[in-house]
Amino acid sequence: MDASQKFELMLPVGNKEMFFAAVENGANAVYFGVPHWNARGRSLDFSFEDVREMIRYARIRHVRTFLAMNILVFEDEIDSLPEFIENIAALEPDAMIIQDVGLMRLFKAVAPGVEIHASTQMTIASAEGVQMAERLGCTRAVLAREMSLEDIQNVASRTPLELEVFVHGALCVSFSGQCLTSENIGGRSANRGQCAQSCRLPYKMLVDGKPFDLHGKRYLFSPRDLSAIDELDELKKIGVKSFKIEGRLKSPEYVAATTIAFREKLDKGSVSEKNREPLEVLFSRGLHAGWLRGVNQQTLVNGTFSNHHGMYLGKVIRVDRKSVLVEGRHPLEAGDGILFEDPGEENSAGSRLFSYKFNGDKTLLEFGNIFDFRRVHPGMSAFRNDSPAMEKRLHRTFAERKNELKFPVKMRLFANYGEPLSLEIQDSDGHKVQVQSEKTLERAKTPRDNSARIQKELSALTGTAYFANEIREDIPSDAFVIDKEVRNLRKAAVEALDNARFESHPSEASAERGRALIANARSAYQNSAEESEQITVLVRNPKQLEMLQGLDIDRVILDLDWGVDYKKPMERVRELGFQAGVATIRVLKEGETQNLKKLVDLKPDFILVRNPGALVYLQDSGIPLEGDYSLNVSNILSAEWFLSQGLRSLHPSLDLNAIGTEKLLENFGGAHFEVSVFEHLPAFYMEHCLYAANLTSAERFPYCKQICSKHHIDILDHKGALHSLVPDAECRNTLYLERPQSALNLVPAFKKLGVRKFRLEMLEESANEVADKTRLYAQAIRGKLSLATAAKLIGAEEKYGVSQGQLFHTEVWKDRKKA
Repeated sequence: MDASQKFELMLPVGNKEMFFAAVENGANAVYFGVPHWNARGRSLDFSFEDVREMIRYARIRHVRTFLAMNILVFEDEIDSLPEFIENIAALEPDAMIIQDVGLMRLFKAVAPGVEIHASTQMTIASAEGVQMAERLGCTRAVLAREMSLEDIQNVASRTPLELEVFVHGALCVSFSGQCLTSENIGGRSANRGQCAQSCRLPYKMLVDGKPFDLHGKRYLFSPRDLSAIDELDELKKIGVKSFKIEGRLKSPEYVAATTIAFREKLDKGSVSEKNREPLEVLFSRGLHAGWLRGVNQQTLVNGTFSNHHGMYLGKVIRVDRKSVLVEGRHPLEAGDGILFEDPGEENSAGSRLFSYKFNGDKTLLEFGNIFDFRRVHPGMSAFRNDSPAMEKRLHRTFAERKNELKFPVKMRLFANYGEPLSLEIQDSDGHKVQVQSEKTLERAKTPRDNSARIQKELSALTGTAYFANEIREDIPSDAFVIDKEVRNLRKAAVEALDNARFESHPSEASAERGRALIANARSAYQNSAEESEQITVLVRNPKQLEMLQGLDIDRVILDLDWGVDYKKPMERVRELGFQAGVATIRVLKEGETQNLKKLVDLKPDFILVRNPGALVYLQDSGIPLEGDYSLNVSNILSAEWFLSQGLRSLHPSLDLNAIGTEKLLENFGGAHFEVSVFEHLPAFYMEHCLYAANLTSAERFPYCKQICSKHHIDILDHKGALHSLVPDAECRNTLYLERPQSALNLVPAFKKLGVRKFRLEMLEESANEVADKTRLYAQAIRGKLSLATAAKLIGAEEKYGVSQGQLFHTEVWKDRKKA
């Protein structure tokens, strides 16, 4: 970013029209996916030549380009990446947006001059998380969207890194990078660009086993869209560097509208109604400040719909034979799309507006004869969800040449007789270029006035980034000058100025360094001492400990709910003869280290670390640390780095299937991993609490009066599966899938690859169920019971049976791109 640009407005690009919509309307930066590798699997792919052209076009116009490669990289793919990164570096992007720790390391090895930004997929929500990104060589952190203005302020005061914040677009109900819903339900990993939008589907809710009347609010996980245009001033004061708009799958007109509105707000401090209006009309599920104003469980999710509805007009007051009267005065346009809907009901109607007129403080909407007015009745909600006229105006902002972004230049044509004709161009940034003709200037045999023709040729800058605000001619009045010669000089000078403004500084890149890094990682940890088998049971309720006495296990991890005392359960674990570990929660937000301090004060035998921020905080605790699946370790380079940061073991990412897991274990050494052979798979992990939102009128804790401790919620999906909703110590909800995953049949392969640590994760099982499952799994792992017999007995224990979960999903990434 130029020093003169204190703040950066960053726009999404999913196709070339979106790119021009952003650049021509005032974006400071754009971001788009690298070919084949990015987090928008449903978007069209750019070629390398496309990317090269866009980077050049943007930089000449002072617009930065960031390439997103924000997905997890699997072990069987990593060998091909050094050459790919070398080719990416040659494109000279201004920065890379990356999620995968191993990929960050590989970029730093291959192309150390390329700037790295930590993606929001890394779930960075605290200063400790930002510190981890800084250790990885990142110069900017894209913060999690679940943070409040106060959280962001506190982080900004504790880090030198640039901060980037989402200010407009779709909100995910789950923490980015921690959503496994698409992966576990359909084998389409959100961490691999294949989000299936499971949060936008309808669900039913059961409370304490009984159906709960949601009064039409079936879209329990579909948040309103984020729009923080009114929070920009506060974010600027905090010191946020970059304001990011979501929407690589949206339209070019959406990009134009958001660029115009946010540009106006940043530059002028306010937004006109004319520019604010399209933000709702073009795409909106209802605009909302998200979490920036703090947690409000009552307003985040509307619940009655999950698709685009546009601008809310008001309630229907009266329906006549050819018109509908609605609340409020609304300046509409003929052809607008109008939607009528009963909130929460399967009853909607819509049509194109023929005309409208004001009726006092109300608006009369008139439609054509083909509209069935019988489908509309008083009390319905009316929305303006489409406007061809508005879209046409926005389209012109980037499609018509007269609206191209241009910069002023001074031009001077000069020469004396016997000298080459020279053209000098200078821009306002101080770049000055000069080109010369091949022939020398001669006197004309028949002198004529050259000035008008020269002015016309030199000012013909259509299709360039410039306009001439000053043209000087320092040549003799009777010189012989032909139009073609001036035209050629102009083209050559423009190209030279483009090159000067592009300021090419290719990063010195070497695929060989990347290959060496990979080879070193594969050899560094392979030769580990053999260990005896170790079986760990994770419990979520102290009562689950009661029947573990005498079982053939080694360790117990306590992962207890809010307010539950850890001291007595830990004492009980040790009385039973097992090592006692505790687990952190899955995401560390700003100001939550007090929970980590409590865990340290317990002096457990080890701590299961679930996020990078917690790792930073706990590194000097003196307590052995182990990494969980939520660290998203999917390749040897991320595995090696986390071990170097003080973790003594890791759990493979749950995005890996069986083949990917085995490849990672093979290349790095299974002795460094603990693998879950029984677990209830997590889907959504949310700041949004469905207990508070639906069972109380409270906005947040403690006003909910801990309703989650009095009731239990199950969620019924569209396929008839019943999933359990579990709160944690920070009031966040995890949706666990109905059928637990069993990897028992993979135990022999895991052992062969060096794995000695196996985990069983319980959820809501009774003490007897915990004991029965633990006994069967332990006997099978120890080789005292055949796998076939154990599997049969385990299946009989499960209410809904067991699944092979993500381990046997094989089509999670390949050929995900559109043609």
